[in-house]
Amino acid sequence: MEVPSSSSSNIDPVNYIETNESIIHLPSKVVIEDITMELHCPLCNDWFCDPLMLSCGHNFCQACIQNFWRPQAKETFCPECKMLCQYSNCTFNLVLDRLAEKIKKLHLLKGHPKCPEHGENLKLFSKPDGKLTCFQCKDARLSVGQSKEFLQISDAVRFFSEELATQQGQLEATLKELQSLRKKQMEAIVACKDIVPLLDSLKQGMSVLATRELISRNLNPGQYKGPIQYMVWREMHDTLSPGLSPLTLDPKTAHPNLVLSKSQTSVWHGDIKKEMPNDPERFDSSVAVLGSSGFTSGKWYWEVEVAKKTKWTIGVVRESIIRKGCCPLTPEQGFWLLRLRNQTDLKALDLPSCSLTLTNNLDKVGIYLDYEGGQVSFYNAKTMTHIYTFSNTFMEKLYPYFCPCLNDGGENKEPLHILHPQ
Repeated sequence: MEVPSSSSSNIDPVNYIETNESIIHLPSKVVIEDITMELHCPLCNDWFCDPLMLSCGHNFCQACIQNFWRPQAKETFCPECKMLCQYSNCTFNLVLDRLAEKIKKLHLLKGHPKCPEHGENLKLFSKPDGKLTCFQCKDARLSVGQSKEFLQISDAVRFFSEELATQQGQLEATLKELQSLRKKQMEAIVACKDIVPLLDSLKQGMSVLATRELISRNLNPGQYKGPIQYMVWREMHDTLSPGLSPLTLDPKTAHPNLVLSKSQTSVWHGDIKKEMPNDPERFDSSVAVLGSSGFTSGKWYWEVEVAKKTKWTIGVVRESIIRKGCCPLTPEQGFWLLRLRNQTDLKALDLPSCSLTLTNNLDKVGIYLDYEGGQVSFYNAKTMTHIYTFSNTFMEKLYPYFCPCLNDGGENKEPLHILHPQ
């Protein structure tokens, strides 16, 4: 028998059989794989066994679809297209069953992986062992009291896919947090490098004032006698940021019982409720007033004198806060506040609120706002001791908030006073 040459014919010499009458072409490996995949159950990935055709037209092994529907008490649906299907509407696909049996006998491709111990197809996944197994292995292990968890291969793929997605979500959240910390660390490093020129300048000044220089030269009165502290402050003022912000109060937002100074830098509670226009921006329940300037970017710092007061509330709020009636003074409602009651009861109005310990007399409170950094911090302005920090994401304009509280018959008559740069 002579093999026809490829040059004289389109016949693939690898995939044909010559008979006495004609040449029979064999399908390629790719075609065979495609056919066999159509004859495999999507749930167990093995040849169809007693295939059932659902009302949607998809086919599954009878045992596989019954096992898939068993946990579902009410609605049963097709694993492929998710269409609702009733078991009573399923029909045995005899043609598909016979075709699968015939194709299996051809042995055109290697079959399903076999269990080396029992020779059965590996249709299960053992979670504790992390490998494929057969039904006889499962029965043998359960018979000797070994409690093993076994899943069908499709269920195992779904289980580990969900677990992988969960782990991926956790890793992405951790990465985001690390990136945020890295950004803050870089900002801290940059802030320190703003300090370097000042230190170099001070070092040069110390070398000029060395002892031998004082002995050998006459001092220039204009250079070494004068407002030295102010000159040093002026040099530092251009280096350090932010400086003290010169805030003022906005009368249009003040509660009718509040009294503002002419400079609009002090506020206290008065016994007489003034007749004021009921503007939308005016507080009518909280005895509060806002700063005249709002912030949508940048870093800001201001100080409020609270000496001799028994109670007050100060901080930062969103422009859209509720100003009519009462509402919770929490970050969720747009309030980031520090509150004093009974002269010693200090709290940060977080959720939940946080009680704080006063270690020194709190005569002046420093408030720091970093808009892009999402930070509102409070300090004892006299010692620059940190009191509390809120962290959030700011999306709208923010305003300084001042509430001197009721004067309580003179016990809390002292004003809140905004300190300006000297």
